[in-house]
Amino acid sequence: MTTGVGAAPGTDGGPGGIRPARSPWAESGFWLLQLVVLALALIRLAVTVSAHPAPGDIVLALSTILLFSVPVVVASLAYGLPGGLATMTWTAVLCIPRIADAAAHHRSAVLWAELLQLAVLALVALLIGRRVSVETRMREQADAARAARRQAELLYQGMFESNRSPILIVDADGFVVGSNPSADQVFGSGPVPRRLVDAVGAEAAALVLTRLVSDPDSVPVAADVEGDRVAPVAFERDGRPVLYRPTAALVGDAGSDRRMQVIFEDVTVETRRHDLMEAYAGQVVLGQEEERRHLAHELHDGPLQTLIHLCRQIDAVVATGATDTGAGGDPRAPALTSMRTTVEETVAELRSIARGLRPSVLDDLGLAASLNQVVQDATGRQGFASSFDVDGTARRLSPAVELAVFRIGQEAVTNVERHAGAHRLAVRLEFVPSGVGLCVDDDGGGFDPTAHGSPEDGGSLGLPGMAERARLVGGRLHVRSAPGAGTTVTAFVPVGDR
Repeated sequence: MTTGVGAAPGTDGGPGGIRPARSPWAESGFWLLQLVVLALALIRLAVTVSAHPAPGDIVLALSTILLFSVPVVVASLAYGLPGGLATMTWTAVLCIPRIADAAAHHRSAVLWAELLQLAVLALVALLIGRRVSVETRMREQADAARAARRQAELLYQGMFESNRSPILIVDADGFVVGSNPSADQVFGSGPVPRRLVDAVGAEAAALVLTRLVSDPDSVPVAADVEGDRVAPVAFERDGRPVLYRPTAALVGDAGSDRRMQVIFEDVTVETRRHDLMEAYAGQVVLGQEEERRHLAHELHDGPLQTLIHLCRQIDAVVATGATDTGAGGDPRAPALTSMRTTVEETVAELRSIARGLRPSVLDDLGLAASLNQVVQDATGRQGFASSFDVDGTARRLSPAVELAVFRIGQEAVTNVERHAGAHRLAVRLEFVPSGVGLCVDDDGGGFDPTAHGSPEDGGSLGLPGMAERARLVGGRLHVRSAPGAGTTVTAFVPVGDR
Protein backbone atom coordinates (compact mmCIF):
# COMPACT_ATOMS: atom_id res chain seq x y z
CA MET A 1 0.00 0.00 0.00
CA THR A 2 1.23 3.48 -0.86
CA THR A 3 -0.27 6.43 0.90
CA GLY A 4 1.42 9.18 -1.08
CA VAL A 5 1.84 11.17 2.16
CA GLY A 6 5.36 12.46 2.92
CA ALA A 7 6.73 13.27 6.37
CA ALA A 8 9.25 16.00 7.11
CA PRO A 9 12.17 14.92 9.30
CA GLY A 10 12.37 16.59 12.69
CA THR A 11 15.39 18.13 14.36
CA ASP A 12 17.06 16.93 17.50
CA GLY A 13 17.04 18.56 20.86
CA GLY A 14 13.48 18.91 22.07
CA PRO A 15 9.91 17.65 21.95
CA GLY A 16 8.55 17.42 18.43
CA GLY A 17 12.04 17.95 16.99
CA ILE A 18 12.33 21.62 18.11
CA ARG A 19 15.60 22.75 19.70
CA PRO A 20 14.77 25.08 22.58
CA ALA A 21 16.28 28.59 22.68
CA ARG A 22 19.51 28.81 24.71
CA SER A 23 19.19 31.12 27.69
CA PRO A 24 22.61 32.30 28.93
CA TRP A 25 21.49 32.39 32.55
CA ALA A 26 20.70 28.67 32.59
CA GLU A 27 23.94 27.59 30.86
CA SER A 28 26.95 26.57 32.92
CA GLY A 29 29.19 27.38 29.97
CA PHE A 30 28.12 31.01 30.12
CA TRP A 31 29.17 31.32 33.75
CA LEU A 32 32.43 29.52 33.04
CA LEU A 33 33.07 32.12 30.35
CA GLN A 34 32.49 34.90 32.89
CA LEU A 35 35.05 33.25 35.19
CA VAL A 36 37.49 33.26 32.29
CA VAL A 37 36.89 37.02 31.85
CA LEU A 38 37.50 37.52 35.58
CA ALA A 39 40.66 35.45 35.43
CA LEU A 40 41.98 37.47 32.48
CA ALA A 41 41.29 40.70 34.33
CA LEU A 42 43.09 39.44 37.45
CA ILE A 43 46.06 38.22 35.41
CA ARG A 44 46.35 41.65 33.75
CA LEU A 45 46.17 43.32 37.15
CA ALA A 46 48.86 41.00 38.58
CA VAL A 47 51.17 41.59 35.62
CA THR A 48 50.65 45.33 35.87
CA VAL A 49 51.45 45.37 39.60
CA SER A 50 54.46 43.03 39.48
CA ALA A 51 56.12 43.99 36.21
CA HIS A 52 55.54 47.77 36.35
CA PRO A 53 55.31 48.19 32.55
CA ALA A 54 55.92 51.61 31.08
CA PRO A 55 52.80 53.81 30.72
CA GLY A 56 53.25 53.98 26.92
CA ASP A 57 53.47 50.22 26.41
CA ILE A 58 51.30 49.48 23.35
CA VAL A 59 50.45 45.96 24.57
CA LEU A 60 49.23 47.30 27.89
CA ALA A 61 47.31 50.08 26.13
CA LEU A 62 45.47 47.58 23.90
CA SER A 63 45.22 44.82 26.49
CA THR A 64 41.46 45.28 26.93
CA ILE A 65 40.58 44.50 23.35
CA LEU A 66 43.31 41.85 23.08
CA LEU A 67 42.21 39.99 26.20
CA PHE A 68 38.44 40.35 26.13
CA SER A 69 37.48 40.37 22.43
CA VAL A 70 37.53 36.57 22.24
CA PRO A 71 35.22 36.02 25.26
CA VAL A 72 32.81 38.69 24.03
CA VAL A 73 32.68 37.19 20.52
CA VAL A 74 32.29 33.65 21.88
CA ALA A 75 29.47 34.74 24.20
CA SER A 76 27.72 36.59 21.35
CA LEU A 77 27.97 33.60 19.01
CA ALA A 78 26.88 31.06 21.61
CA TYR A 79 24.18 32.98 23.47
CA GLY A 80 23.13 35.77 21.14
CA LEU A 81 22.52 39.35 22.09
CA PRO A 82 21.79 38.74 25.81
CA GLY A 83 24.97 36.71 26.29
CA GLY A 84 27.17 39.14 24.35
CA LEU A 85 25.91 42.26 26.13
CA ALA A 86 26.12 40.54 29.53
CA THR A 87 29.75 39.56 28.90
CA MET A 88 30.56 43.05 27.63
CA THR A 89 28.99 44.59 30.73
CA TRP A 90 31.00 42.28 32.98
CA THR A 91 34.16 43.25 31.11
CA ALA A 92 33.39 46.96 31.53
CA VAL A 93 32.84 46.44 35.28
CA LEU A 94 36.26 44.75 35.58
CA CYS A 95 37.84 47.64 33.71
CA ILE A 96 36.48 50.27 36.10
CA PRO A 97 39.63 50.20 38.37
CA ARG A 98 41.87 50.81 35.35
CA ILE A 99 39.66 53.67 34.16
CA ALA A 100 39.55 55.19 37.63
CA ASP A 101 43.34 54.96 37.96
CA ALA A 102 43.88 56.68 34.60
CA ALA A 103 41.46 59.41 35.54
CA ALA A 104 43.09 59.89 38.97
CA HIS A 105 46.60 60.29 37.49
CA HIS A 106 45.37 62.44 34.61
CA ARG A 107 46.51 59.96 31.95
CA SER A 108 44.01 61.04 29.35
CA ALA A 109 45.54 58.96 26.55
CA VAL A 110 45.14 55.76 28.59
CA LEU A 111 41.62 56.79 29.62
CA TRP A 112 40.44 57.43 26.08
CA ALA A 113 42.14 54.30 24.76
CA GLU A 114 40.32 52.23 27.40
CA LEU A 115 36.95 53.82 26.67
CA LEU A 116 37.44 53.39 22.91
CA GLN A 117 38.24 49.70 23.31
CA LEU A 118 35.17 49.15 25.44
CA ALA A 119 33.05 50.93 22.83
CA VAL A 120 34.47 48.67 20.10
CA LEU A 121 33.77 45.58 22.19
CA ALA A 122 30.20 46.81 22.85
CA LEU A 123 29.66 47.38 19.12
CA VAL A 124 31.01 43.89 18.32
CA ALA A 125 28.75 42.33 20.97
CA LEU A 126 25.75 44.25 19.64
CA LEU A 127 26.26 43.39 15.96
CA ILE A 128 27.21 39.74 16.41
CA GLY A 129 24.70 39.09 19.20
CA ARG A 130 21.83 40.67 17.30
CA ARG A 131 22.60 38.71 14.15
CA VAL A 132 22.87 35.46 16.09
CA SER A 133 19.61 36.16 17.98
CA VAL A 134 17.75 36.84 14.73
CA GLU A 135 19.08 33.68 13.13
CA THR A 136 18.28 31.65 16.23
CA ARG A 137 14.72 32.96 16.30
CA MET A 138 14.26 32.24 12.59
CA ARG A 139 15.68 28.74 13.07
CA GLU A 140 13.33 28.10 15.98
CA GLN A 141 10.37 29.32 13.92
CA ALA A 142 11.38 27.07 11.06
CA ASP A 143 11.75 24.12 13.45
CA ALA A 144 8.32 24.87 14.92
CA ALA A 145 6.79 25.06 11.44
CA ARG A 146 8.42 21.75 10.46
CA ALA A 147 7.18 20.14 13.66
CA ALA A 148 3.64 21.46 13.12
CA ARG A 149 3.72 20.25 9.53
CA ARG A 150 4.93 16.85 10.61
CA GLN A 151 2.19 16.59 13.24
CA ALA A 152 -0.40 17.60 10.65
CA GLU A 153 0.97 15.06 8.18
CA LEU A 154 0.93 12.32 10.80
CA LEU A 155 -2.65 13.24 11.72
CA TYR A 156 -3.70 13.26 8.07
CA GLN A 157 -1.88 9.99 7.42
CA GLY A 158 -3.71 8.36 10.33
CA MET A 159 -7.06 9.63 9.09
CA PHE A 160 -6.14 8.69 5.52
CA GLU A 161 -5.28 5.09 6.37
CA SER A 162 -8.15 4.53 8.83
CA ASN A 163 -10.89 6.05 6.64
CA ARG A 164 -13.44 3.44 5.58
CA SER A 165 -14.12 5.31 2.34
CA PRO A 166 -11.75 4.46 -0.53
CA ILE A 167 -9.33 7.36 -1.15
CA LEU A 168 -7.03 7.77 -4.15
CA ILE A 169 -4.28 10.36 -4.68
CA VAL A 170 -4.03 11.28 -8.37
CA ASP A 171 -1.25 13.38 -9.90
CA ALA A 172 -1.53 15.99 -12.65
CA ASP A 173 -1.05 13.33 -15.36
CA GLY A 174 -3.98 11.21 -14.20
CA PHE A 175 -1.91 8.53 -12.45
CA VAL A 176 -2.76 7.06 -9.05
CA VAL A 177 0.23 7.70 -6.77
CA GLY A 178 -1.37 6.82 -3.44
CA SER A 179 -4.26 4.86 -1.95
CA ASN A 180 -5.57 3.88 1.46
CA PRO A 181 -6.36 0.29 2.54
CA SER A 182 -10.07 0.68 1.71
CA ALA A 183 -9.19 1.72 -1.83
CA ASP A 184 -6.83 -1.23 -2.18
CA GLN A 185 -9.64 -3.53 -1.07
CA VAL A 186 -12.11 -2.14 -3.61
CA PHE A 187 -9.89 -1.29 -6.58
CA GLY A 188 -6.98 -3.64 -5.95
CA SER A 189 -3.48 -2.67 -4.87
CA GLY A 190 -1.76 -2.95 -8.27
CA PRO A 191 1.48 -1.23 -9.29
CA VAL A 192 2.15 2.39 -8.33
CA PRO A 193 1.88 4.65 -10.20
CA ARG A 194 -0.91 3.38 -12.41
CA ARG A 195 -3.50 5.07 -14.57
CA LEU A 196 -6.71 6.15 -12.87
CA VAL A 197 -8.76 4.52 -15.62
CA ASP A 198 -7.07 1.18 -14.86
CA ALA A 199 -7.89 1.53 -11.16
CA VAL A 200 -11.53 2.64 -11.19
CA GLY A 201 -12.72 2.12 -14.76
CA ALA A 202 -13.47 4.48 -17.62
CA GLU A 203 -16.79 5.82 -16.30
CA ALA A 204 -15.55 6.85 -12.86
CA ALA A 205 -12.24 8.14 -14.25
CA ALA A 206 -14.03 10.35 -16.76
CA LEU A 207 -16.30 11.69 -14.02
CA VAL A 208 -13.38 12.49 -11.72
CA LEU A 209 -11.08 14.02 -14.33
CA THR A 210 -13.72 16.19 -16.00
CA ARG A 211 -16.86 17.07 -14.10
CA LEU A 212 -15.48 17.13 -10.58
CA VAL A 213 -12.51 19.38 -11.35
CA SER A 214 -13.75 21.51 -14.26
CA ASP A 215 -13.85 25.21 -13.41
CA PRO A 216 -13.92 24.71 -9.61
CA ASP A 217 -14.02 28.47 -8.93
CA SER A 218 -17.08 29.22 -11.05
CA VAL A 219 -20.18 30.53 -9.29
CA PRO A 220 -23.57 29.69 -10.79
CA VAL A 221 -25.69 32.67 -11.74
CA ALA A 222 -28.93 30.80 -11.08
CA ALA A 223 -30.08 28.94 -8.03
CA ASP A 224 -30.53 25.26 -8.76
CA VAL A 225 -33.59 24.35 -6.73
CA GLU A 226 -32.97 20.63 -7.03
CA GLY A 227 -29.24 20.70 -6.30
CA ASP A 228 -26.31 19.28 -8.26
CA ARG A 229 -26.08 15.63 -7.34
CA VAL A 230 -23.09 13.73 -8.72
CA ALA A 231 -24.28 10.41 -10.06
CA PRO A 232 -22.93 7.44 -8.07
CA VAL A 233 -20.72 4.81 -9.69
CA ALA A 234 -21.22 1.08 -9.08
CA PHE A 235 -18.38 -1.15 -7.84
CA GLU A 236 -18.17 -4.51 -6.14
CA ARG A 237 -16.95 -4.86 -2.55
CA ASP A 238 -16.88 -8.09 -0.57
CA GLY A 239 -18.88 -9.75 -3.33
CA ARG A 240 -21.78 -7.29 -3.24
CA PRO A 241 -22.57 -4.26 -5.41
CA VAL A 242 -21.79 -0.92 -3.81
CA LEU A 243 -22.55 2.57 -5.09
CA TYR A 244 -19.89 5.23 -4.56
CA ARG A 245 -20.19 8.96 -5.18
CA PRO A 246 -16.73 10.39 -5.95
CA THR A 247 -15.74 13.81 -4.64
CA ALA A 248 -12.43 15.43 -5.54
CA ALA A 249 -10.30 18.19 -4.03
CA LEU A 250 -7.24 19.73 -5.67
CA VAL A 251 -4.20 20.08 -3.41
CA GLY A 252 -0.70 21.41 -3.94
CA ASP A 253 0.63 24.18 -6.15
CA ALA A 254 -0.19 24.46 -9.82
CA GLY A 255 2.10 22.49 -12.09
CA SER A 256 3.75 19.13 -11.73
CA ASP A 257 3.17 19.07 -7.94
CA ARG A 258 -0.60 19.51 -8.31
CA ARG A 259 -2.47 16.48 -7.00
CA MET A 260 -6.06 15.51 -6.47
CA GLN A 261 -7.55 13.61 -3.56
CA VAL A 262 -10.56 11.56 -4.64
CA ILE A 263 -12.86 10.19 -1.94
CA PHE A 264 -15.42 7.55 -2.90
CA GLU A 265 -18.33 7.90 -0.49
CA ASP A 266 -20.54 4.85 -0.01
CA VAL A 267 -24.05 6.02 -0.92
CA THR A 268 -25.65 2.62 -1.50
CA VAL A 269 -28.23 2.96 1.30
CA GLU A 270 -28.78 6.63 0.57
CA THR A 271 -29.32 5.96 -3.15
CA ARG A 272 -31.76 3.15 -2.52
CA ARG A 273 -33.68 5.29 -0.05
CA HIS A 274 -33.63 8.15 -2.56
CA ASP A 275 -34.93 5.89 -5.31
CA LEU A 276 -37.76 4.72 -3.05
CA MET A 277 -38.62 8.31 -2.20
CA GLU A 278 -38.62 9.21 -5.90
CA ALA A 279 -40.94 6.34 -6.67
CA TYR A 280 -43.20 7.34 -3.79
CA ALA A 281 -43.20 10.99 -4.90
CA GLY A 282 -44.05 9.92 -8.42
CA GLN A 283 -46.96 7.86 -7.18
CA VAL A 284 -48.16 10.79 -5.05
CA VAL A 285 -48.06 13.12 -8.05
CA LEU A 286 -49.89 10.58 -10.22
CA GLY A 287 -52.48 10.09 -7.50
CA GLN A 288 -52.87 13.83 -7.14
CA GLU A 289 -53.39 14.28 -10.87
CA GLU A 290 -55.86 11.42 -10.96
CA GLU A 291 -57.78 13.04 -8.11
CA ARG A 292 -57.73 16.36 -9.95
CA ARG A 293 -59.05 14.64 -13.06
CA HIS A 294 -61.79 12.95 -11.03
CA LEU A 295 -62.81 16.23 -9.35
CA ALA A 296 -62.88 18.08 -12.67
CA HIS A 297 -65.03 15.34 -14.17
CA GLU A 298 -67.39 15.37 -11.18
CA LEU A 299 -67.72 19.17 -11.33
CA HIS A 300 -68.51 19.03 -15.04
CA ASP A 301 -71.01 16.19 -14.81
CA GLY A 302 -72.58 17.20 -11.49
CA PRO A 303 -72.88 20.82 -10.24
CA LEU A 304 -72.17 22.39 -13.64
CA GLN A 305 -74.87 20.41 -15.40
CA THR A 306 -77.31 21.11 -12.55
CA LEU A 307 -76.67 24.85 -12.74
CA ILE A 308 -77.01 24.87 -16.53
CA HIS A 309 -80.32 23.04 -16.15
CA LEU A 310 -81.35 25.67 -13.56
CA CYS A 311 -80.61 28.42 -16.09
CA ARG A 312 -82.89 26.74 -18.59
CA GLN A 313 -85.63 26.42 -15.96
CA ILE A 314 -85.33 30.11 -15.16
CA ASP A 315 -85.60 30.91 -18.87
CA ALA A 316 -88.72 28.72 -19.09
CA VAL A 317 -90.31 30.44 -16.08
CA VAL A 318 -89.58 33.88 -17.53
CA ALA A 319 -91.04 32.87 -20.91
CA THR A 320 -94.19 31.36 -19.29
CA GLY A 321 -94.70 34.43 -17.13
CA ALA A 322 -94.46 36.76 -20.12
CA THR A 323 -97.08 34.73 -21.97
CA ASP A 324 -99.49 34.57 -19.02
CA THR A 325 -99.34 38.23 -18.05
CA GLY A 326 -99.59 39.63 -21.54
CA ALA A 327 -98.49 43.15 -22.30
CA GLY A 328 -98.17 44.12 -18.63
CA GLY A 329 -95.17 41.82 -18.14
CA ASP A 330 -94.29 39.47 -15.30
CA PRO A 331 -93.31 41.34 -12.10
CA ARG A 332 -90.97 38.44 -11.22
CA ALA A 333 -88.89 38.93 -14.38
CA PRO A 334 -86.20 41.26 -12.87
CA ALA A 335 -85.61 38.94 -9.92
CA LEU A 336 -85.43 35.92 -12.19
CA THR A 337 -83.02 37.72 -14.50
CA SER A 338 -80.77 38.62 -11.54
CA MET A 339 -80.95 35.02 -10.35
CA ARG A 340 -79.93 33.78 -13.80
CA THR A 341 -76.94 36.16 -13.82
CA THR A 342 -75.79 34.81 -10.47
CA VAL A 343 -76.13 31.23 -11.74
CA GLU A 344 -74.14 32.10 -14.89
CA GLU A 345 -71.32 33.61 -12.78
CA THR A 346 -71.27 30.47 -10.63
CA VAL A 347 -71.09 28.31 -13.77
CA ALA A 348 -68.15 30.39 -15.07
CA GLU A 349 -66.33 30.11 -11.74
CA LEU A 350 -66.84 26.36 -11.58
CA ARG A 351 -65.61 25.98 -15.14
CA SER A 352 -62.49 27.97 -14.22
CA ILE A 353 -61.91 25.70 -11.24
CA ALA A 354 -62.40 22.63 -13.41
CA ARG A 355 -59.92 23.94 -15.99
CA GLY A 356 -57.37 24.55 -13.20
CA LEU A 357 -57.83 21.03 -11.89
CA ARG A 358 -57.45 19.40 -15.28
CA PRO A 359 -57.59 21.61 -18.40
CA SER A 360 -59.28 19.79 -21.23
CA VAL A 361 -57.35 21.92 -23.70
CA LEU A 362 -54.14 20.19 -22.53
CA ASP A 363 -55.51 16.84 -23.66
CA ASP A 364 -57.20 18.23 -26.78
CA LEU A 365 -54.78 20.85 -28.17
CA GLY A 366 -51.51 20.29 -26.35
CA LEU A 367 -49.03 22.13 -24.14
CA ALA A 368 -48.68 25.43 -26.02
CA ALA A 369 -52.41 26.12 -26.19
CA SER A 370 -52.98 25.26 -22.52
CA LEU A 371 -50.13 27.50 -21.29
CA ASN A 372 -51.34 30.32 -23.50
CA GLN A 373 -54.75 30.00 -21.87
CA VAL A 374 -53.14 30.20 -18.40
CA VAL A 375 -51.32 33.40 -19.39
CA GLN A 376 -54.46 34.97 -20.89
CA ASP A 377 -56.54 34.12 -17.81
CA ALA A 378 -53.92 35.66 -15.50
CA THR A 379 -53.74 38.76 -17.70
CA GLY A 380 -57.49 39.14 -17.57
CA ARG A 381 -57.48 38.94 -13.78
CA GLN A 382 -54.44 41.14 -13.06
CA GLY A 383 -54.34 43.49 -16.05
CA PHE A 384 -50.56 43.41 -16.52
CA ALA A 385 -48.84 43.31 -19.92
CA SER A 386 -48.10 39.77 -20.99
CA SER A 387 -46.64 37.84 -23.89
CA PHE A 388 -46.54 34.18 -24.83
CA ASP A 389 -44.06 32.95 -27.44
CA VAL A 390 -43.33 29.55 -28.88
CA ASP A 391 -39.86 28.88 -30.32
CA GLY A 392 -39.31 25.91 -32.59
CA THR A 393 -41.95 23.64 -34.00
CA ALA A 394 -44.60 22.77 -31.43
CA ARG A 395 -45.30 19.07 -31.14
CA ARG A 396 -47.19 16.74 -28.87
CA LEU A 397 -45.15 15.16 -26.09
CA SER A 398 -45.83 12.31 -23.73
CA PRO A 399 -48.75 13.01 -21.35
CA ALA A 400 -46.43 12.92 -18.33
CA VAL A 401 -44.04 15.51 -19.80
CA GLU A 402 -46.84 17.79 -21.00
CA LEU A 403 -48.55 17.64 -17.65
CA ALA A 404 -45.30 18.33 -15.72
CA VAL A 405 -44.33 21.35 -17.86
CA PHE A 406 -47.89 22.67 -17.71
CA ARG A 407 -48.03 22.43 -13.91
CA ILE A 408 -44.64 24.16 -13.61
CA GLY A 409 -45.81 27.00 -15.84
CA GLN A 410 -49.16 27.21 -14.07
CA GLU A 411 -47.51 27.43 -10.63
CA ALA A 412 -44.97 30.02 -11.85
CA VAL A 413 -47.70 32.25 -13.31
CA THR A 414 -49.77 31.85 -10.14
CA ASN A 415 -46.76 32.96 -8.06
CA VAL A 416 -46.44 36.06 -10.26
CA GLU A 417 -50.10 36.86 -9.69
CA ARG A 418 -50.02 36.36 -5.93
CA HIS A 419 -46.60 37.57 -4.82
CA ALA A 420 -44.63 39.45 -7.48
CA GLY A 421 -46.58 42.68 -7.90
CA ALA A 422 -45.41 42.65 -11.51
CA HIS A 423 -46.39 44.90 -14.40
CA ARG A 424 -45.05 42.58 -17.11
CA LEU A 425 -45.15 38.83 -17.61
CA ALA A 426 -43.37 36.98 -20.41
CA VAL A 427 -43.71 33.24 -20.99
CA ARG A 428 -41.68 31.42 -23.60
CA LEU A 429 -42.02 27.77 -24.62
CA GLU A 430 -39.16 26.31 -26.63
CA PHE A 431 -39.27 23.05 -28.55
CA VAL A 432 -35.90 21.60 -29.54
CA PRO A 433 -35.04 18.12 -30.79
CA SER A 434 -33.58 17.15 -27.41
CA GLY A 435 -36.48 18.35 -25.28
CA VAL A 436 -38.73 21.20 -24.28
CA GLY A 437 -37.83 24.34 -22.34
CA LEU A 438 -40.00 26.79 -20.41
CA CYS A 439 -39.15 30.30 -19.25
CA VAL A 440 -41.42 32.47 -17.08
CA ASP A 441 -40.05 36.00 -16.55
CA ASP A 442 -41.54 38.93 -14.63
CA ASP A 443 -40.48 42.41 -13.50
CA GLY A 444 -41.88 42.10 -9.98
CA GLY A 445 -40.35 42.53 -6.55
CA GLY A 446 -38.20 39.39 -6.70
CA PHE A 447 -36.70 37.54 -3.73
CA ASP A 448 -33.51 35.83 -2.56
CA PRO A 449 -33.58 32.20 -3.80
CA THR A 450 -30.86 31.15 -1.31
CA ALA A 451 -32.97 32.39 1.62
CA HIS A 452 -36.14 30.68 0.42
CA GLY A 453 -37.32 28.59 3.34
CA SER A 454 -37.93 24.87 3.07
CA PRO A 455 -41.36 23.41 3.87
CA GLU A 456 -39.97 22.12 7.17
CA ASP A 457 -38.96 25.70 8.07
CA GLY A 458 -42.35 27.11 7.19
CA GLY A 459 -41.42 27.95 3.60
CA SER A 460 -43.63 27.59 0.56
CA LEU A 461 -44.17 24.32 -1.23
CA GLY A 462 -44.32 26.10 -4.62
CA LEU A 463 -40.69 26.05 -5.73
CA PRO A 464 -39.85 22.61 -4.26
CA GLY A 465 -43.01 21.21 -5.87
CA MET A 466 -42.04 22.65 -9.26
CA ALA A 467 -38.52 21.24 -8.92
CA GLU A 468 -39.91 17.84 -7.94
CA ARG A 469 -42.20 17.76 -10.98
CA ALA A 470 -39.28 18.60 -13.26
CA ARG A 471 -37.07 15.95 -11.67
CA LEU A 472 -39.72 13.22 -11.91
CA VAL A 473 -39.66 13.53 -15.70
CA GLY A 474 -35.87 13.81 -15.89
CA GLY A 475 -35.73 17.60 -16.10
CA ARG A 476 -34.22 20.44 -14.12
CA LEU A 477 -35.54 23.70 -12.69
CA HIS A 478 -33.56 26.92 -12.15
CA VAL A 479 -34.65 30.12 -10.44
CA ARG A 480 -32.83 33.42 -10.96
CA SER A 481 -34.04 36.28 -8.79
CA ALA A 482 -32.97 39.10 -6.50
CA PRO A 483 -34.90 41.60 -4.37
CA GLY A 484 -36.21 44.34 -6.64
CA ALA A 485 -34.90 42.67 -9.81
CA GLY A 486 -37.78 40.41 -10.85
CA THR A 487 -37.75 36.63 -11.19
CA THR A 488 -36.95 34.21 -13.98
CA VAL A 489 -37.99 30.58 -13.71
CA THR A 490 -36.55 28.21 -16.32
CA ALA A 491 -37.14 24.52 -16.76
CA PHE A 492 -35.91 22.03 -19.29
CA VAL A 493 -37.13 18.48 -19.78
CA PRO A 494 -35.20 16.18 -22.14
CA VAL A 495 -37.50 14.15 -24.39
CA GLY A 496 -37.28 12.15 -27.57
CA ASP A 497 -39.36 12.55 -30.67
CA ARG A 498 -42.70 10.87 -30.50
